[in-house]
Amino acid sequence: MTTETQRFRVGAATITSVVEDEVAHIPPELFFPDGSAAAVARHGWLAPDYVDAEGNLTLRVQAFVVELAGRTLLVDPCVGNDKVRALPFWHQQSYPFLERFAEGGFSPESVDTVVHTHLHADHVGWDTRLVDGTWTPTFANARHLYTRAELDFCRDRPMPGEDVFGDSVAPIFAAGLADVVDERADLGHGITLEPTAGHTPGHVSLWIRSEGETALLTGDFIHHPVQLAEPRWAEVGDVDVELARETRARMLARAAETRALVLVPHFATHPAGHVLADGDVWSFEPV
Repeated sequence: MTTETQRFRVGAATITSVVEDEVAHIPPELFFPDGSAAAVARHGWLAPDYVDAEGNLTLRVQAFVVELAGRTLLVDPCVGNDKVRALPFWHQQSYPFLERFAEGGFSPESVDTVVHTHLHADHVGWDTRLVDGTWTPTFANARHLYTRAELDFCRDRPMPGEDVFGDSVAPIFAAGLADVVDERADLGHGITLEPTAGHTPGHVSLWIRSEGETALLTGDFIHHPVQLAEPRWAEVGDVDVELARETRARMLARAAETRALVLVPHFATHPAGHVLADGDVWSFEPV
């Protein structure tokens, strides 16, 4: 697993990957019902960084820290520790995430804004940590941003066997650290949200524009680079498969047109790069 600090520059902004976990040799069918290892292996540019020789996937869980204009934003803070989760590989974990966060030069106190592209378990977990048996905000100086549609979805449609809203969202509201924002919110200094629904109803992505350069933090409208070559492959967690396909095609086209630096929370090894048009589909050029 690659866990070293990776930093990327976009104009005056610095974007840092903080890795929680990375797993290789995953059968594609576990995440993409329409996929297979043989189909993945046909796209030779994916190996070795994103797939193995047989076409099995490597996937990562990571957060991104954005530093710009004296601000420190944390985007999609991963699974977290000690959480009761329906998926066994996320259940009651003990990740050294905060240690890696510190190795990257950050402290929980330094974060002023936490941005959630959506509220699945692997994107909100470190918002809270267990202190004396109570779920307590980790980033106590930060405003935590949510869209209304995503809050409603997280609260009203929990996955059986877990309570993401109760352990990772409600404590933030109780502490007075939450803000409900528009899905096209301008966060200042060239940082804006854009609605990218499909994976979840209130899903957003994050654009960063600085000194003539552009970055796109995707969230989960795409999970693995194979979806550039196979954009119609739905991911098992997509709540609206057709809308997710439309969003993916729209955003990949925009990324290619703008030559944005694209950063994806589940891309392993090289999580940042450029989307290249390849006929009616795309490929990924890591940096």
